[in-house]
Amino acid sequence: MTNKQIFFLIFLIFSCDISNDKILIQNVNVIDPIDGLKKNINVEILDNKIIYVGNLKNSYSYLKEIDGTGKYLIPGLWDTHVHFYFDQELAKDMPDLFLQFGITSVRDTGGDFEFLDSIKKLSKENPKSYPRIKISGPLIDGKFNVYNGERLPNLSVKTINIKETEIIVNELIDKGVDFLKAYEMLSPEQFEVLMKIAKENRLNVTGHIPLSMDIETASNLGLNSLEHIKNLELWASTNKSKLLEERREMLENKNNLSGLNLRGMIHNAQKNYAINNLDKNQTEKIYKVLAKNNTWQIPTISIYKVPIYKIFKSKYWIRNLKYLPKETAENWEKRIKSSSDKINQNEKDFSDWVQKTTREMHEYGIKFMAGTDTPLGFLIPGFSLHVELELLVESGLSELDAIKTATINPSKYFKMQDSLGQIKKNYIADLILLNSNPLDDIKNTLEISAVIKNGEIYINPLKIE
Repeated sequence: MTNKQIFFLIFLIFSCDISNDKILIQNVNVIDPIDGLKKNINVEILDNKIIYVGNLKNSYSYLKEIDGTGKYLIPGLWDTHVHFYFDQELAKDMPDLFLQFGITSVRDTGGDFEFLDSIKKLSKENPKSYPRIKISGPLIDGKFNVYNGERLPNLSVKTINIKETEIIVNELIDKGVDFLKAYEMLSPEQFEVLMKIAKENRLNVTGHIPLSMDIETASNLGLNSLEHIKNLELWASTNKSKLLEERREMLENKNNLSGLNLRGMIHNAQKNYAINNLDKNQTEKIYKVLAKNNTWQIPTISIYKVPIYKIFKSKYWIRNLKYLPKETAENWEKRIKSSSDKINQNEKDFSDWVQKTTREMHEYGIKFMAGTDTPLGFLIPGFSLHVELELLVESGLSELDAIKTATINPSKYFKMQDSLGQIKKNYIADLILLNSNPLDDIKNTLEISAVIKNGEIYINPLKIE
């Protein structure tokens, strides 16, 4: 082989190595949830991975260069409490809505398995245009299931005894759910068998504390996460044991109420009484148990505050309905305008208690994930996650800690922290480029310049002028 041929061969090899398939975000301020703020950084992406984060700039050309001067790069966000099945028509548009708002991963916490699995399959087949989706399948409930399809969508499965619970749990595991969700009407024995099978299969369990139980027992049995801080207050009350005894008596359901009405009756009888009669020492004991057991919290403050404080009636909220499909936006606006302006004092007190409890839990080192409950309560898919981050900061978290709840924390929950949730080499390129610094004001997470999903760039997805 001549010297000329050798030189040409080396040139070809070198050319392949510096192919212009790479994307460069140049001179950007990187906000990593673990490492914090790093200024004037270059970030290179190849295919769906981050391949370089640093100050150097290579001399070769790029498929695309983005000027990040004065902008801020954060990991793609999670909404860890969504319900596709709650509005099956809107569900078709929810993946696009999530991506528009930089929500690159979601955790669906209850609905028909086949319906959810079909959306998850679309996500796997189209990873650049769909958010990553984790599903639990239906809520696993007891004899008087709440979401039974009568007045509410059929998000749950009814199990009347331990054997039925065992069968359903094994069926869902065989089908390939990513985690399980336990619901409020389970008996202690049903909950215990659910937890046992989940542990044997190394599967996370989230849920509400069953009304027949106390939160310490549920956490000690291995409940991995608690949604809405649901029913914690009932075991933090000064006369917790008496309240539990009364609940168990009501759960016998001698008047044969529906699950929805039975749960409502119990909550109305005890919820506000409990928050008005809290035992400080008992509350702190609960926090210590949750912290020791690493029981994650998804407070979903937005599902309380937005409807209860009538935030959805504000011009700001109505203006953002424009992102919804036209028919849905018109329907929601009509329902919002016809709803009462009156704020229920008991509900307001409870919403305030949720935020106070969020602050106290955070001070105890309990870990949080950001979730909303969209599309319930007129919570706009995608947009409402940013509202949740605002409410977490309002509740006492720092801006960086709030960002953690929607980035690295959910990745840790699903044991994906080595590949997702940070801006590091070899991590998946799910990113959001912001026009302003969210560490100065968490509302700046809505100042979206671009969303990158699995290496695919979407410039100005919200069409900000």
